[in-house]
Order: sequence, then C-alpha cells, then structure tokens
Amino acid sequence: MTLDPHDDGRDMTLDTIRLGQGLGRSASARSLLTVLLLALLVMAAPLAAQTSPAGEPAKKAREPAKSFKPHAIFLPVVYYTPETRLALGAGGVLNYRLGLNKEKTRPSSLWILFVYTMNSQIQASLKPEIYLPGNAFVLNASLKYELFPQRFYGIGNDVSASRAEVYTPETKSLQLAIKRRIFGNVFGGLQYQFERTNIQKVEAGGLLSAGGIVGSQGGVISGLGFSINWDNRDNVLYPRRGSYLQFVANFYGQPVGSDFDYKAWWLDLRTYIPLGETNVLALQSFVRGMGGTPPFYELSGLGGAYMMRGIYSGMYRDKSLLALQAEYRIHVWRRLGVVGFMGLGDVGSGLGKIRLDELKYSFGGGLRYKVDKREGTNIRLDYAWGKGSTGLYITIQEAF
Repeated sequence: MTLDPHDDGRDMTLDTIRLGQGLGRSASARSLLTVLLLALLVMAAPLAAQTSPAGEPAKKAREPAKSFKPHAIFLPVVYYTPETRLALGAGGVLNYRLGLNKEKTRPSSLWILFVYTMNSQIQASLKPEIYLPGNAFVLNASLKYELFPQRFYGIGNDVSASRAEVYTPETKSLQLAIKRRIFGNVFGGLQYQFERTNIQKVEAGGLLSAGGIVGSQGGVISGLGFSINWDNRDNVLYPRRGSYLQFVANFYGQPVGSDFDYKAWWLDLRTYIPLGETNVLALQSFVRGMGGTPPFYELSGLGGAYMMRGIYSGMYRDKSLLALQAEYRIHVWRRLGVVGFMGLGDVGSGLGKIRLDELKYSFGGGLRYKVDKREGTNIRLDYAWGKGSTGLYITIQEAF
C-alpha cells in the first residue's frame, strides 16, 4: 500500500458510502467521493464473471490454481515502537489472487487491525489492495480511526528532545486510489484523500497552545491527486529482484472541501538486487516537497518504523524531505533471517535548503521470521540508532 508515505505502521462498501456522505464539507466534495466509490465498484464488476462458482468452465479453471488458494493469518497483535511503546491488539491479513489464471496475477491483500498502546493510543484500520485479473487494474483503499497522543518538537531542523511537547489528535481518514496499466509495468491513476483531525489536547505554554502554527486547531483536509507507478518486482510483499518507482502529486483546497490550501508531491524509488540465491540488497531513495500552507501534522517527516528507523517519527518535519535507505537481507535457516540497515536524510523549508553535508543518519540490525512462506510475509524485529535517539521496532512486513 502506497497511498500515504507517513503511514506507520486500517460490509466496507456500504459503511464507506455512508461515511463519505456524512464527512464532506461541501456538495462538491461529497460528489467527488461518491463518483470515486462508484468507479471502484464498476472496476470490480468483472470479478463476478471471472470468479463465479457457477458453470463447469469455472470449476475446471480452479483446479490448476490450488496452490493459490486464499491464505489468511489472524493473530493477536503485539508490537513495539518508540512512538507507541508496547502495543496490543488483534489483526490479520488475507492474501489471495483473483481471476482464473492466478499465477499471472499479483497477490491481493486485505489488512485489518485494532490496537491499543501503552501510550494510551487507539488505532483501527482497514486496508484492501486489490490486483484485478491480469494486473490490468489496481485498487487501493485505507479507512482509519486514530486517537493518538504523540510528541511535537517543532518545525525544521532546530529541534531537540528536551523541547518535546505532547498533543492528542483524533483523526478519521479515508483514502481511495484507482490505477490502470498504461503499458508494460507502468500504471497510472487517480486518488482521493479525506481526513478530519480534532486536536483534543495540547500542553499549556507550548508551541501549539499559542495557536500560531498552521493546523494547531485541527481541521479538514480533502484533496485529489494522481500517481504514476513503474513496478517490475518479482513479489510485492517480499521482493528479491526488480525495481519500483512511484510519483504522486496531490492538491488540496476549498473546491474539494479542504480547510487548507496546499499541494504535495513525492518520488519513491526502490530497487532490489539479489546477492547469491537467497540474500537481497534493498535500496530506497525518497523525495517529498510541498507548497502552500499545509497543517503541521501533514508536513514531511523523518523517523518511524519505515523511514529512518531510530529517529522518533516526525521529530524533524518541514515542507521538503530527502532520505536514502539501504538494507541487506540475509536468509539464515528455514524461516529465519537477519538484516542490517542504514539511512541518511534531512528536512528543509525547500529542497534547496537541504544541505547534503548535514544529513542526519540512522543505522541498525534485526531479525526476520517468515510467517507466510508462499508470499513472503515477515515478522521483523529491529533495533536502530539515530541522531540523538534509538528505537526498538517489532512489526510485520519490511520497511520498504
């Protein structure tokens, strides 16, 4: 899922339609959301013909695809990150392939999660990612609720751990994306994002309580965007070879019901180099820029379980971000593996303000345990060191 680069880490159709009708701040925003939802349903309609149990041809077509039966993992959720401390909950993932010729269709997934953390944070999310037969269309969605006390250090690079203040946002969000194969491994499509944030609590005398920072009172963001992807990875869940390139641009403003007028774009490039029969060198470069007046909680941020592990998520935030990451993944024995990783990155008010001689660093290592041998899903345990901080991470799926 690549709808949201900040995502650490959400009957749906009817509930989402009701949510869309109730959330929009204007008729135009509600209309846009309804159109996108209907488009999702129209795009998914061919599935009924290709996966219907009626008729002898469908029965025969299922026989050679026995090895691609849906595979579900439902487990108690226990993880740890510096932002949450110990987190407990329940969740799971359903991996499956659509169509009659399953070996030529990439695995779709449905993630569901409910978590409560030792920092009194609550998160509930539902995330489907659907590859239609033949990989001609990809449908993504994310429906999330969060009550998430967290730290705010300020904006820019002149921050320190001693000046952190805690604030409590309550967030309800919906993201939708439709992508179509243009040619070869190139996909392009449209996306929509809605997010309502209510800042429930801030520290007295802090930066946010003064009210001078954009978004310190919360508000609604609503925006449309487009994305272009090139993807020739051999596996979307645990790539061993190939590359992935994504460019995304989003536009937020009053015409689509947003309280904030701004634009955001990012470029995400990943490549995977096999070393021997089982080991992999994974590389990622990520660039993000913004213009206008975004709320502080939407600014580009370093840190967290996916971007520059070892740095507290969002400790450094500003309009622009540059990050480079590398990870060496070694298979040890059966389901076990180990990794070593490092990263360099920084933020600035513009890309031209980021100084390469002052990049922040992170590095660390970890263990891997493969819970789904067919699709490559891993449980990961990482310990990382960043500039002025460290972090322990126990999560599922690779960082990139």
